[in-house]
Amino acid sequence: MYGPKGIGALYVKEGIRIEPLFHGGGQEKGLRSGTENIPGIIGFGKAAEIAEQEMQNNVEKLTKLRDRLIEGLLEPLPYTFLNGHPTNRLPDNVSVRYSFIEGESMLLSLEMSGVSVSSGSACASKTLEPSHVLLATGLKHEEAHGSIMFSLGKDNTIDDVEYVIGLMPSIINRLRAMSPLTPKELRE
Repeated sequence: MYGPKGIGALYVKEGIRIEPLFHGGGQEKGLRSGTENIPGIIGFGKAAEIAEQEMQNNVEKLTKLRDRLIEGLLEPLPYTFLNGHPTNRLPDNVSVRYSFIEGESMLLSLEMSGVSVSSGSACASKTLEPSHVLLATGLKHEEAHGSIMFSLGKDNTIDDVEYVIGLMPSIINRLRAMSPLTPKELRE
């Protein structure tokens, strides 16, 4: 929502009981101890208002950028696949996999060009393990390992998308040329 860092909201369904992570103080009906972050709470509330006002425009814009990114990433390279449904997905999410190479290598190559991506789940990005979500969808370990995920935001432009599309063929071809898993016809 582009609100202040370190603040969030938790919706708890009626009848669900949760335990606090930290005890003491009794704030937030005994669920959280410590002084409330009043500036953060106010900032979060304002960010929620703005997000609601901008949501429809952002969804339309991000969906167009997402669809162009998917098309541009899949079209020029063989053995490139979209993870998930082409349109029944979040408007800001593109997860693709490239056979014969690892996501971590793509991540490093893209970072050197100023592009940030994830090669695993966002919550486990400090590990080299493939995304448990991709594994749960039925991908093999090596398929999930060859995946990267792009997240688009409201400040991204079509120029950003075209920049990434332009980078990927040379990155993928270079990495495949080095990989012992790549078939001979793709290395030439």
